[in-house]
Amino acid sequence: MRRLKSTNYNSRRLFNIFSQGTDLHTLANLNFISRIENQTVSTFHSADSNSKGPYRQNLHSVFFSQKRFFTTKLLPHLPVVDAVIEKALATMSSLPLRKTAIVYVHHPLQTSVNLMTGLLRLGARPKNIFVLGKHYSECPSIVKQMMDLGVHYQPCSVQIGLGKFYQSFTRDINWLWFNTLTHIEKDTEEVLVLDHGGHALAFIPAQILQKYKVVGIEKTTGGLINLDDQGLPPFPIIGVANCAAKKILESPLIAEAVVTKLLPIIPIKNTNLTCGVVGYGAIGKAVASKLLAMGHKVIVYDNDHYQLKAIKTEGLTKTNELSALISSADYIFGCTGRDITKSIDIFRLASKDKTLISCSSEDKEFLSLLQLIQQKNNGGVATRPLNDVNYHTDMSATIRILKGGFPINFDNSGESVPANDIQLTRALVLAGVLQAIRIFKKPDLLAQGELYALDPSMQNFVVKEWLKHQPASRFPKNITDQFQNKQWIIEHSGGVHAPCDILEDCSVELDVNKEPFCENLKFP
Repeated sequence: MRRLKSTNYNSRRLFNIFSQGTDLHTLANLNFISRIENQTVSTFHSADSNSKGPYRQNLHSVFFSQKRFFTTKLLPHLPVVDAVIEKALATMSSLPLRKTAIVYVHHPLQTSVNLMTGLLRLGARPKNIFVLGKHYSECPSIVKQMMDLGVHYQPCSVQIGLGKFYQSFTRDINWLWFNTLTHIEKDTEEVLVLDHGGHALAFIPAQILQKYKVVGIEKTTGGLINLDDQGLPPFPIIGVANCAAKKILESPLIAEAVVTKLLPIIPIKNTNLTCGVVGYGAIGKAVASKLLAMGHKVIVYDNDHYQLKAIKTEGLTKTNELSALISSADYIFGCTGRDITKSIDIFRLASKDKTLISCSSEDKEFLSLLQLIQQKNNGGVATRPLNDVNYHTDMSATIRILKGGFPINFDNSGESVPANDIQLTRALVLAGVLQAIRIFKKPDLLAQGELYALDPSMQNFVVKEWLKHQPASRFPKNITDQFQNKQWIIEHSGGVHAPCDILEDCSVELDVNKEPFCENLKFP
């Protein structure tokens, strides 16, 4: 036994060793670890030291004994994410991501670090991971934690005007791919793209397509809209964004987070507000239901007339004219993933003060209005991404756009939705990664561009684990019971169904009493 001072170097070295699937014999010969952060641990010795097989539970056992080798903020405990990893590792004879480069576009939130550690446990090497955040959701402490893991982290460009996110982010995406081409490890065989908005998938370089097997994962509805508009790229994409679990169970969580973030900003606790919800998809439905439950008058518009006709919710007013909603509502929630201000005269001639609130992604919801404000100021608007913007109409009213038109639930805090809730989404993304691992082994699927549904067995497993950590009354039983029916999951998920048995085949039961992987784990 001996003492070893904890350093960032040692943290990185541990990660590099474990993510490369080093066996126990090699670890024992390193004689590397015995005490970190005043916690006594044993140097690795094993009765199986002559074994040359991969250390299948590579990070699992090590992290239990080394859970304090990082030195600052605690990771949140995400038992559902841990359950997915444990279940997957029990079926694998090797670490599947050892020769995979990962391009990861995300919101830099605390639970993103949990997801990254999950990728490392599956064998991903930090030097072969290329990460880009979004400036309007970026939390500096989270970026530092990511960088301290040893990944390539692409800085965000400064946005140079209102409604200019797409321009700055496109520049960032191109730099991300340039850095990937420059630094990708020589023994890489596969490239996995975890996208958030469809931009990385749309701008993938030809050199990547020509040299590597490629699979994409799209995490947002907006990204799927972009891909639909532009046409699918020539490789398989897994649609986590439109899986049944995300659409049905995540949306109410987003609605609750939106309301929570609004409490200090607008008088939403009052029961006499007139609210307009534009877009009655998964998020719009959840936001409208939450506002109704709080006693507000709610008007709904959707450009899909069939969607409007299907509305049976008592107390909800529906309209097939956007102008009627804009005229009547004081608080307008954009939930479409598209620009709802293209008919600019509706806003320019508004005679009542209004507040616009984005519940989707980027600055899309009010893009035309933001660009008009930018033009009226001769390009001289000094903007910070999350500042409110005021527009004075021709009728002397004021339209306030909260957070510069970016989603209201991002405030640089490192949390947009509580960790216990959003771990559902993190686990679904990891399930998508496991499905991608299977697709990499299927040449017939790799050879064509197709949008695949997230496997129903994986959704079933993730939802079952997640519901263990939710109040029983949070979701109606008639909804949660449907996730036991795999055919129902398929019917309510977008994309082509291609079975993936990576979780279904595993008969190993999880030990619910085992110490959770991420509890008390610290990162610099």
